[in-house]
This record gives sequence, structure tokens and C-alpha cells, in this order.
Amino acid sequence: MSEQENKEREVQKLAQECCQRAYEAWLKGNTLDALHYYEEALEIFRELGSLPDMANVLEKIGDIYHIRQKFDQALKAYKACLDICENFDDEISTSIVAEKIVHVYKEKGELEKMIPYLHRILEIAEKYKDAHRAGRALTGLGDVYASKGDMKTAKEAYKLALKIFKGMGALEQTKLLEEALKTIEEKFES
Repeated sequence: MSEQENKEREVQKLAQECCQRAYEAWLKGNTLDALHYYEEALEIFRELGSLPDMANVLEKIGDIYHIRQKFDQALKAYKACLDICENFDDEISTSIVAEKIVHVYKEKGELEKMIPYLHRILEIAEKYKDAHRAGRALTGLGDVYASKGDMKTAKEAYKLALKIFKGMGALEQTKLLEEALKTIEEKFES
């Protein structure tokens, strides 16, 4: 093994130790310490050019910022993670991170910004025949369009989601969607 390989291995080990310290801090509820160690690990992985490791750490950084209600920082981390996942054609991770971005935008009250992420989630869900994820994405789209006053599009999204959830036997989601559709129909009548 060359000296360069030994050095890279040592640096990789240091990054893994930072991740372990971050995880331990996280378990103790020390989010600031966890954030510090994850950011340290991120810098090391960046120097190594280890994109998969960077994506994993960025997601964790985004989670910490999200919990701390630092939404802009969470979005920055999640979007960087999403870019890496998309570049590696890791569609499952892409969908998971896109869902996290949707949640942050929802909490920020910026519903319209959720639309491209919901469409990407729906696209992946359809490809992998993930009915539950597709139903959630359609429900999210219905919520966005209803908030914009586009009741026709909202109703279409809700009806598709309802069909999916009924087919799955998901009683709670079915009930919620039936209520949402009833509310929309009452608004159309008035």
C-alpha cells in the first residue's frame, strides 16, 4: 500500500470518527455538538471527493437544522444532498430527501415551492410502484393547489390519491381525502 493510500485511509478514518462522535452527541440531545462533528466530517469527505459519504452527512445536517427550525440551512443541506443523489441515479434516496424538502417548505408556508419536489416523488413512486408514496405525493399536490384556489386541479389530485388509498385499504387516509373532497365540492357549490 502506498503512502498516499495510507494517508487517505487515515483521513477517511478521521471522518468516520467525526460521524461517530456526531451520532453519540445526537443521541444525548446535543444537536450543536452533533452539527459541529458532522460539518467536520463533511469537510473531510469533500476533500476526499467521497460524494456518497457527503450525501449521507448532508442529510443528517439537514435533519439537525430542520429540528432546530433553521429551515433555510436545512433546505441548503437537503438540496445539496438531493443533487448528489440525482447525479448517482439513486432514486430512492432522491425521493426520501425530496420528501424532507417538501416538509420544510410546508413548515415555512411556502407551499408552491413544494410542487416540483412532489412531482419528482410521484415520478419515482410510479416507476417503483410505490402506491403509498404516490398517494402521499398526490395528496400534497392536492393540498398545494387547494391553497392556491385551484380547486379543479386539487380535486383531481385528491381523487387519484383517494383511489390509491382505497385500493390499499388505508382507512385513515381514505377518510381524510373524502373529507377534503367534500369540502372542495361544498366550495364549488357556493
